[in-house]
Amino acid sequence: MTIGERIKQLRKKNDLTQEKLADYLCVSYQAVSKWECGLSSPDLALIVPLAKLLNVTTDELLGAVPENNDTRYAELKENYDKTFKSGDLLARLAVCEAAVKEYPGDMEWLSNYAWATWCGAIEERNDEIFGQGREKAIKLFDTVIENTENDKNKAHAITGIVQCLCGKGCKKEAKKYVDLYPETKISYSDKNKLLGMCLEGEEQAKHKQHYLGNYLQVLVDALLWDGIAENKYTCIAAEKIIEAMIPDENYCGFNYEMAHIQFRKAEMEAKENHTDEALNLLKKAIYYAREYDLIDSISPGEYAYTAPLFSKVTIDTRKWCHTGNTTLLESIKEMCKRKSFDAVRNHREYAALFA
Repeated sequence: MTIGERIKQLRKKNDLTQEKLADYLCVSYQAVSKWECGLSSPDLALIVPLAKLLNVTTDELLGAVPENNDTRYAELKENYDKTFKSGDLLARLAVCEAAVKEYPGDMEWLSNYAWATWCGAIEERNDEIFGQGREKAIKLFDTVIENTENDKNKAHAITGIVQCLCGKGCKKEAKKYVDLYPETKISYSDKNKLLGMCLEGEEQAKHKQHYLGNYLQVLVDALLWDGIAENKYTCIAAEKIIEAMIPDENYCGFNYEMAHIQFRKAEMEAKENHTDEALNLLKKAIYYAREYDLIDSISPGEYAYTAPLFSKVTIDTRKWCHTGNTTLLESIKEMCKRKSFDAVRNHREYAALFA
């Protein structure tokens, strides 16, 4: 295999076009084309950077050895990782500067270099030097975003450039980068944090409240539906969290969780033969179930939270998905047929609960 054939094979392996390879090496597209066609060979001065761009050793590029024995990359990575224990930003920047020179076109190192530059700028007290560092970081992040095929590298670089641009006051421009956040590898919370940075005023406040509401839902779900819901402490924790976040008791969609919390507490009390307490808890469960069914199936539409933390949040229950047509009240009534509720069903007040 000729060196031109190896360049072509390795270029494709690294997802590089002839144009990109030419740009990284500061040569013409025609030069790369001629190498690959066997019409000419790269200058000797280009062999080392070409090998590094293609992630092989010079011996491999020239066909002298069959495998990559490069230990320098691992050495740089080890030194880079050490700086996160020491906190030495200058050392981190030095490692990254060396890495991008020795491995041109390596987008992971270029992303690391951008972050080291940005972190160094944040630590800078001189406004002019800070601004220069931020602009350099923006340019580096943008290069990574434009050229990387790796979702992790792209997400990392987008996070950095959004921070830089928002700090600069360029929030509309920053939002355009948020829209590029890789969907296939997305973290919902990461993207929404970035989006919150890009918005302003009422739009930002509304976004953050929706974001907080989603976090509340995730936390409550983790407590109630992860297999330990029979533990009374998980029920108590979920209830207290909801009450603290929505102190005015206008629970809207969270009436569903509140109904289940009271029902599970009632069932635990019934198992302990605390019939009166179980009955009182069932009354609460039924109350919350009725409140939920009102907005879900009886009068679906738009409903607004009024608690301070969610005062800008509305829900449209007409868009809710359903897995059946049984109301929550009907579900609770059916669950009360469990053996654990035998004593409760014999209580003189039970018959009136579902009237």
